[in-house]
Amino acid sequence: MFGRKLLRPKVIFGVTSLSIVGTSIYLFNQKTKKSPLFDYNRLKPIDIIESVSAEPIDTPSRSTLINNLKESKNFDLLIIGGGATGTGCALDAVTRGLNVALVEKNDFASGTSSKSTKMAHGGVRYLEKAFLEFSKNQLDLVIEALNERAHLINTAPHLCKILPILIPVYTYWQVPYFYMGCKFYDLFAGSQNLKNSYLLTKKQVTELAPMLESGNLKAGLVYHDGTFNDSRLNSTLAITAINKGATVLNYIEVKQLIKSNEINDANQQKVIGAIVTDKETGETFQINAKTIVNATGPYSDHILQMDNNKDGLPDIDSSNYNTNNITSQIAVKNPKMVVPSSGVHIILPSFYCPKNVGLLDVRTSDGRVMFFLPWQGKVLAGTTDIPLKQVPETPTATEADIQDILKELQHYIKFPVKRDDVLSAWAGIRPLVKDPRKLDSKDGKTEGLVRSHFIFTSPTNLITIAGGKWTTYREMAEETINEVIKVGNFKNVKPCTTRKLKLLGAENWNPNLEALLAQKYNLSSKMAQHLADNYGTRASIICESFKQNNINQLPVTLATNFEILSEKDKFIESNNNNNNNINNIVDTVADVHIVETNEINPFDSFRYPFTIGELKYSIHHEYTRTALDFLLRRTRFAFLDAKQALNAVEGTVKIMGDELDWDEKKRLKEIEDTKIYIKTFGV
Repeated sequence: MFGRKLLRPKVIFGVTSLSIVGTSIYLFNQKTKKSPLFDYNRLKPIDIIESVSAEPIDTPSRSTLINNLKESKNFDLLIIGGGATGTGCALDAVTRGLNVALVEKNDFASGTSSKSTKMAHGGVRYLEKAFLEFSKNQLDLVIEALNERAHLINTAPHLCKILPILIPVYTYWQVPYFYMGCKFYDLFAGSQNLKNSYLLTKKQVTELAPMLESGNLKAGLVYHDGTFNDSRLNSTLAITAINKGATVLNYIEVKQLIKSNEINDANQQKVIGAIVTDKETGETFQINAKTIVNATGPYSDHILQMDNNKDGLPDIDSSNYNTNNITSQIAVKNPKMVVPSSGVHIILPSFYCPKNVGLLDVRTSDGRVMFFLPWQGKVLAGTTDIPLKQVPETPTATEADIQDILKELQHYIKFPVKRDDVLSAWAGIRPLVKDPRKLDSKDGKTEGLVRSHFIFTSPTNLITIAGGKWTTYREMAEETINEVIKVGNFKNVKPCTTRKLKLLGAENWNPNLEALLAQKYNLSSKMAQHLADNYGTRASIICESFKQNNINQLPVTLATNFEILSEKDKFIESNNNNNNNINNIVDTVADVHIVETNEINPFDSFRYPFTIGELKYSIHHEYTRTALDFLLRRTRFAFLDAKQALNAVEGTVKIMGDELDWDEKKRLKEIEDTKIYIKTFGV
């Protein structure tokens, strides 16, 4: 009796939901939608020509930017943190007309922003929770992210792509369940929907993904989300902000917040600047600003400690660097705002999933969602969710984490899943946050845990933005700068324009850029695709360096493994070392002799398209300051194949040392530090 009464509302709810879904889907599919790439598909011939033009670019030097920090009497805004949120805030603020400075203690995207799942997505699991829990808040999160997902693809189409994702279905009752879920996902995206989801038969699934275990397979659902290169998007945000007039610098560490002697209305000393140290030179100086934003992600508590201290200093025991083992270093002990957890990803060879379609495991053994996605020619698998009590400086993937992902993957794959196939593994900190103004309850449950992003202004007027995810970085930045304008009482500020703003590399971009580059510069398809997908219309600058000097086309791995006989060398030899008129000779390489070593196979060096020319471009136009900046974040070499990236360390350091005038001591230290770090990537 009671069972029937309990079942009846569920049946009514199910029938009603199906009716609503059917009607909504029909109406939705009748609409004419504007593609996120609509603007790029309407380019005029003149714009297409400009896509591969190599106009000279004026990039401010690091010394120029540092002088700006020192000489500006009072910035409108100082942003602490150069991750996705920080650089997004800098771009939003400078395009509204504010005088902006940003400092990052390491490199752009050196933390969580380079270690994401590389997805621009609304979150299908949050949509399911929204319905199961009747949660409007969860639904709002999904709709917000779906809108921002389309923005990402529009603002940087060379870095963000549409990706079909396959959900294998192994029970019949789940077919209509997942079908409804995917169609709702399309529906809530509205006019920003990427492509409609669709159902596949078992035969179609096995043809699309022959590596899948098909014994109990019943069908498959395909929906669409975005995939992107997170660290390159982060650095592109930084250089776009600089291009618009912001002063943005990496390797500048905040040591202390400066507080006014005057007491404000909240009976607190207002923060009016920061004392910072240039980590390259050790020089310390002061930055004054009318408003300050804390955008340090998992490390937010470190800056909040300075904010709560009357002298603007962090807690003495807030971090622990007194160890030579980088995996044991603690950045923040006992955080009060951030609720950290570790998310691990691994990289596998491309044969673990279809070339252009991802896989979604909707039910892992412990109830998580796991993705297996094609990314940069490999397969990205993850993620785990391991709660942490402290925030590590260098989170790493444990062997248990790696095995956990491989175990889940084996449930779907026909052939043996091998540990030896893991090319790289890393961990990032997922910063859920709670309101630091609310205390934990006595029963141990956390009160005020925020599932979305969280902005609050402390009594000292420090504005903190934390939480959220990559997909919604732009909206987070917009809301943060709205708060900055309010706190700083700025007048005559321009409205936010970042929703339609094109990042550097997206100007005049068109979907055929790869073909245009290959034709104009006689590039291989692999090289043309790599440059088009990572640099957009700025790829031509790198291609021009190939023409100027053939050495720039060589892989960075071989930078220490070749002997060069150039046209200049030939000219000097043939003229008995007479250097007259040598400047009339173009320095193109006539002969390059590869020197084989036992450590490096020169043929392996050509597996990856990371060249000397690309490295030089990143040094002079993207503020690459260390070998790790290039091998991890300007390119994704170590993320894609840690062992091969280790072989490229010496070559990278040689080129950087030559370009940046490093002495021998600096070069040896750079090689040592770089190798130590890359060895934490599961190799």
